Amino acid sequence: MRAVSAYIGRRLAIALPLLWVVSLVSYLLLYRAADPVARLRAIPGVRPEDVARLVEQQGLDAPWYEGYWSWLSGFVRGDWGVSATNGGAGARETILDALPATIELMGLALLVSAVLAVAFGVVSATRPGSGTDLTLTGVAYAGFATPTFLAGVLLQLGAIWMRDHGWAIVPFAIGTVLLLAGLARLRRGGAATRAVTAAGAVLILLAVVLWDRLGGDGTTILYTGQRFSFGSEGDLLSLNHLQHLVLPVLTLSLVNIAVWSRFQRAVLIDELRSEHVAAARAHGLSERRVVLGHALRNALAPVVTLVALDLGAMFSGAVVTETVFSWPGMGRLLRDAAVDRDINVAMGIVMIGAVAVIVANLIADLAYAALDPRVPLGGGRP
Repeated sequence: MRAVSAYIGRRLAIALPLLWVVSLVSYLLLYRAADPVARLRAIPGVRPEDVARLVEQQGLDAPWYEGYWSWLSGFVRGDWGVSATNGGAGARETILDALPATIELMGLALLVSAVLAVAFGVVSATRPGSGTDLTLTGVAYAGFATPTFLAGVLLQLGAIWMRDHGWAIVPFAIGTVLLLAGLARLRRGGAATRAVTAAGAVLILLAVVLWDRLGGDGTTILYTGQRFSFGSEGDLLSLNHLQHLVLPVLTLSLVNIAVWSRFQRAVLIDELRSEHVAAARAHGLSERRVVLGHALRNALAPVVTLVALDLGAMFSGAVVTETVFSWPGMGRLLRDAAVDRDINVAMGIVMIGAVAVIVANLIADLAYAALDPRVPLGGGRP
């Protein structure tokens, strides 16, 4: 426990100067791009004396280093300044209003990405070169090659199509994938393969039979924009809430599932060839127990680190996803603040993102050591 506390202390000591560098670079970039005085003068009907008063109150005519010091000292004290585009509201209050929406979106996307990536990686690693492996590899490459904004737009178009023509296409597509995967292994497969093939055929048959009965009357199946409104539209566990979440969460998860599943596959294949796994097999353990009880635990550790490292990229994807789906979160707020040159709001979001990435990497290191005791904290000798 003392070693863990010492390690956390060392990491926090490194994090403080890192956060300072992030804040300085971000402020310089925003300061160079922003001209708040010109934006104030462009407001219709604004009087020159009002502009002069705001410039004096907020120190907009001061050199960058004075402005940065004023922002930094206020930020440390909890005074994040005033939003230049939100009716004079505080920047911190503006950001905190958008924070729950981003936590909801990124949290669910992280959970869905991790679960599906590990599942797909395990399936591919235990059946290398099979039809299932090749199918999952092709799907992963397609997901990795599709930009986030394009995936969001395509999913929106699909939801609109289902609203007008019904959602029988969903079980039809799932059935087709299952049928093709089953047929690819039918000669070598056992009862499970035959069950997958039969399930795919049944889904296709039901989709064709019920094609005109599953929606198509203009009823919304999946919402293409706006966040679920608690109270007025239902509660947390309502179907309406799920309909609002499916498309944004899926859009934000696609690239992560593609990358993490391939990484999980590669790590698990190496682990299955290790000596301790061979010893477990020699003791007569079932393959299921060997994979899940021995190989997967060690193979999860690198994936946990990758997930933490990708948190920053995930927030970048949230900016695009929230913009495409009009999701009122911090990503969309950051985009609007950058376009409107709202330095205080943009800086607050950047610092929250930086702190989140640092904390996530710290948690990943602790989880790595917990999953694989052979790896000591700090990278020293065990």
